Amino acid sequence: MPWNPRPPSIFHDESWSTPWRSSEFPPEEALFERRNRQHAKPEWNFVSHFLNYQSSAPGGWPWGWAIYRTSYTNTSDEDWARAIEKLDQACLADLEFYEDMWSKYGCTHIERVREGYRNVIFEDSTLEGASEAVIRCRHTQWVEDHGLIVCSAVPRLNYPLLLDDRCVRSILASAEPKRPITLQSEPVGMVGYVNVLDGDFVLEDREEEEGEYYLGLARIHLDCLFRFAVYCENLMTEQDWGDWGMDNPDDVLYVDGYSSVIESKQMFLSTQDRDIERTANITELEYKENKMLV
Repeated sequence: MPWNPRPPSIFHDESWSTPWRSSEFPPEEALFERRNRQHAKPEWNFVSHFLNYQSSAPGGWPWGWAIYRTSYTNTSDEDWARAIEKLDQACLADLEFYEDMWSKYGCTHIERVREGYRNVIFEDSTLEGASEAVIRCRHTQWVEDHGLIVCSAVPRLNYPLLLDDRCVRSILASAEPKRPITLQSEPVGMVGYVNVLDGDFVLEDREEEEGEYYLGLARIHLDCLFRFAVYCENLMTEQDWGDWGMDNPDDVLYVDGYSSVIESKQMFLSTQDRDIERTANITELEYKENKMLV
């Protein structure tokens, strides 16, 4: 499908058996009609920047992720469902911190962001063990089939999540997410990560400073998912994820949308610091050894 010059007010995917609906986002409106109507309301001048930006972008609302399952032989459907549930819990727990902040700043329509969270999940056993390049190609085709473009600061369109064997195990091993109401003295367990693809990455155009082992894949700490969604808009106008270089095949880039750090690929779980830097982390082997001691 060619790019749509008159995009609809809200995004819909055929995999959703029940269309997403909200009184503030009627599907019969065109995007520009809805934006004009909303911005004519005084209270819309005080919505969060995330709501204003994402709901104004073609294909941006409802917001969420495109999630590709590439683990079938080693991941049961029950484990997969639980991993998606934990991913959702982590993302919405991270959102709570922003909801608190927006409330203190006097933002309006705060509840719309939580209401607008909906993912598109791709399950296809032919994607077992699929590479970054395969998923990126398939994702680009899916975006274009919707009459949209990849090069936009919309999480679902530009930054698909790739959940392979190890990533699923890391999510399943994660503790309950930290929330704003958690007291400082209360212990919180470690959390895992998700793989994220740079939808704009082209191997032939890779810059020298990116390093020979950067293939357009990075990781997001599970407790930074919404933070990444908030900051990914900046990636359209600023340098991608700071100064770094993937010069070691045993390393991987961790990003939060605002900054980046290179870590060992062996990192399996880390402390819930809600920041790119972690005070502690463990490998999968250490995690298994710790479980045996309990």
